[in-house]
Amino acid sequence: GPNRGSDLLNIVKTKDAKVEVVFLTAQDETSLAVDLMKRGALDFLLKPVELNQLLFAVGRALEHRRLVIENENYRLHLEQLVLEKTKALNQALTSLGHVHSSTLDALSMALDFRDQSTSGHSRRVADLTAGAAKSMGISNGMLVQIEHGALLHDIGKLKIPDSILWKPSKLTEEEWTTMRRHAEYGFEFLSNLAFLRDAAEIVYAHHEKFDGTGYPRGLRAGGIPFGARVFAIVDSVDAMIYKRPYNNPISLAEAAEEVRRCSGTQFDPELVETTLEYLGDHVPAKIPV
Repeated sequence: GPNRGSDLLNIVKTKDAKVEVVFLTAQDETSLAVDLMKRGALDFLLKPVELNQLLFAVGRALEHRRLVIENENYRLHLEQLVLEKTKALNQALTSLGHVHSSTLDALSMALDFRDQSTSGHSRRVADLTAGAAKSMGISNGMLVQIEHGALLHDIGKLKIPDSILWKPSKLTEEEWTTMRRHAEYGFEFLSNLAFLRDAAEIVYAHHEKFDGTGYPRGLRAGGIPFGARVFAIVDSVDAMIYKRPYNNPISLAEAAEEVRRCSGTQFDPELVETTLEYLGDHVPAKIPV
């Protein structure tokens, strides 16, 4: 009967869903047979059945099973290929990451070697700028670029002549023009490295000011990349609290007051307090001389 056929199909498919099922049915049960096929049966034969019809149906079932197995094996093969390719890609990315890291370390060391009076400055401001940006909810992908841009902000100084970079007296206007080009030089250099193109924008803008009086392009407000706006605050604080050839260090609290005084002119007023709060939690109140 109808229920027996349906029950039998359920039992067979429950035990092994891959089994091919061919039903024998009476002329007046064709609607049931069609329903059973929709539910997983491969075929049906009308009674009385001839031997050649039965053999053909069995042969068709075997061929269908062979194709199913073949497709399953092919799918498993593709999955294995995908796993192998993914593993190879991950290994390549890891290797590339090591290359990138080595490149950054080499460039940072070159900067420190060129200007030993600010040794350690680049690494400090990179960590603090990225940390401050992270505290504002910036995503990891952007954080990496911000960190790289802060780390290499002065990379363009490698192209500035020693006679200008190390001049003990005041620079002439012409020499200042050359010195200011270090932001542009840094951008030109880093933008040729695909993994540093976003960081290059921060390098290009790290001397811009919120009110548009900075250089080299006179960008203002939101036209300055976010990372460069955070960096400007961190960099200024670091320059004030650490001893430099041209100034005596002051306390973090004094540096914070100076930043607040320049809020809205040199610095983004919407970022000042958040950045200073982060620095207050991560920078000593007074740096030992």
